Amino acid sequence: MVWEPEIEEMKRRRAFAEQMGGEAGIAEQRRRGKLTVRERIDLISDEGSFQEIGQLAGAATYENDKLVHVRPSNMIIGLGEVNGRKAVLTAGDFTVRGGASDGGIGNKGGHAQKMALDWKLPFIRLLDATGGSVKTFEQIGRTYIPTNPVTPGVENLLCQVPVVAAVLGSVAGLPAVDACLAHFNVMVKGTSQVFPGGPPVVKAALGIDISKEDLGDERTQVYG
Repeated sequence: MVWEPEIEEMKRRRAFAEQMGGEAGIAEQRRRGKLTVRERIDLISDEGSFQEIGQLAGAATYENDKLVHVRPSNMIIGLGEVNGRKAVLTAGDFTVRGGASDGGIGNKGGHAQKMALDWKLPFIRLLDATGGSVKTFEQIGRTYIPTNPVTPGVENLLCQVPVVAAVLGSVAGLPAVDACLAHFNVMVKGTSQVFPGGPPVVKAALGIDISKEDLGDERTQVYG
């Protein structure tokens, strides 16, 4: 077949995506008592209903024009059904670069938001990500603070469709903002934390030693 090499590469890219952050990353996720991102999607969506979008996205390595490795995007997006109702899902994969934004490969989150807004579908975020990194700054040559092209879309989304956020690990930076910009929020006791920056940032800025639990676990976030 004329397109056989290209088709084979697509199959290999899908296989790399299914492996997520690899054996070491998945083992660390398990050590922390957490499910993988794909296990979470399988649990929340009706069986067989999830249709992933952008699975081939990733940072690819080639040798002699042959694909040898792909680091998949650490954000999974797609359409699924929850109790028979169609919804847009986004989920962060902590096994790939700790969910840092430089591992996201394009604006997948923004694309998912636009789908939910255009089609008036409920929007579900499964958050397990650390947000921006120094590497992001090095790649784009600037910071995206205070402006961010995604923010106006979130505001419109909240006015028109139900938005739900589940915090499933340590969430910092922009994902922490995403956790707040929802109509309904869920945290996992003993596992979830939300903060603009983690303990190392607090130590560098204020000279204070603090645990991630004291900084932003459910005791800090829940009132009453």
